[in-house]
Amino acid sequence: MIKREITKKIRPWLGKEKILILKGSRQVGKTTLLKQIEKELAEKNPASAVVYLLADDLDNKPIFNSPASLELYLKQFHGFPSKYIYLMIDEFQVINQAGLFLKNIFDKYKSKLQLIVSGSSSLEITKNSEFLTGRAIHFDIARINFKEYFDFANQTETKRIDLEDFKKLVLFYQTLRPKLEVALKEYSIFGGYPEVITTRKAEDKKIILKSIIKTYIEKDIINFLKIENVSGFNNLIKILSSQIGSLVNANELSNTVNLAGNTLNKYLDILAGTYIFNFVTPFYRNIRSETSKMPKAYILDLGIRNYLLRSFDFDTLNSSGTMGNIMENFVYLALLSQNPKDYLHFYRTISGTEIDFVIEKENEKNILCEVKYRSKVKLPLTMKNFQKRYPDLIGQKIIVTKDLLKKESNVCYLPAVLLPFVKL
Repeated sequence: MIKREITKKIRPWLGKEKILILKGSRQVGKTTLLKQIEKELAEKNPASAVVYLLADDLDNKPIFNSPASLELYLKQFHGFPSKYIYLMIDEFQVINQAGLFLKNIFDKYKSKLQLIVSGSSSLEITKNSEFLTGRAIHFDIARINFKEYFDFANQTETKRIDLEDFKKLVLFYQTLRPKLEVALKEYSIFGGYPEVITTRKAEDKKIILKSIIKTYIEKDIINFLKIENVSGFNNLIKILSSQIGSLVNANELSNTVNLAGNTLNKYLDILAGTYIFNFVTPFYRNIRSETSKMPKAYILDLGIRNYLLRSFDFDTLNSSGTMGNIMENFVYLALLSQNPKDYLHFYRTISGTEIDFVIEKENEKNILCEVKYRSKVKLPLTMKNFQKRYPDLIGQKIIVTKDLLKKESNVCYLPAVLLPFVKL
């Protein structure tokens, strides 16, 4: 079983008068996570009932015709309301007026029932969230992150290490480097979908990735979101996949994929809302000299990127110069596993000099992170200039390298494969 870090954040809210909403792409393990929570609740709360329902199962459709239908079902089959119910609803966004539906159930029975629901479209979840303000706690369920993958692959349980404890970092890297590098190669090629990770043969992994993409296009894009220009949508995904870590210039993209500006923006929102890409905004204080509008695109699973571009050979990627972009995306995913996405930015001046990531920290100084995927690296001039311009904003500086590990003052040079195990 792959242990998920997110469960530690969910557990404290179980049994509270809150609706728990688990959001994430299809096939990232939301159902498995619900089943794990279901098992834990059943063991720890034998006097309560734990009920799991899949909302997009045709057999369950009558149950969700109205709140009254759901109440009747729970009364007849699960002893409600005399028995406390943990009600899990998978893919809840397909329920008609889902937000209002959940609100009515919650307001009437919040002391007798807890709703734990999952959804795979943040566009629909956001649309339904207006009724749930103050009632719901949201959890983003991502693909398996690299630390989780490494622990599963090696049947271990690592803990993140503070940057200040540098000797411990050195020992960790020296001891586990061969295993870390094998895992990095596999993860950067096939990504973090649970079924892909637990499948052994490379050809089978590719088949599963193909199935995931096919299901996404057919269920989310065609059937649910009713996108008509599927060809244009597919071309957009491929173009963005080939340009991860690059600025998203809407005018250039619109011309390249032959989509009207409004349509392009709609499709970009869908790609973010269905958890395929994140669009990272720039950090700026001076709009005259610093980029303030165009975001950068990062894909949320490298396996999807490689499937779409038919690039599954690690050595070819390494020799073609593409590995630098893949490692930048890998670093983004590592940072995202520990930080809210709205706290991750990049910095770019009008003249084109850039710092890959600026990590905002609450009540602390921000962290600068630059990816230089090679062995010989020195502190970039842009970082020095940024420090001079904003001395009160920046604390730690991290240079992500291929295999260089050293510390100079408040600058840490870390191999990319080590970053996911650093506490940030």
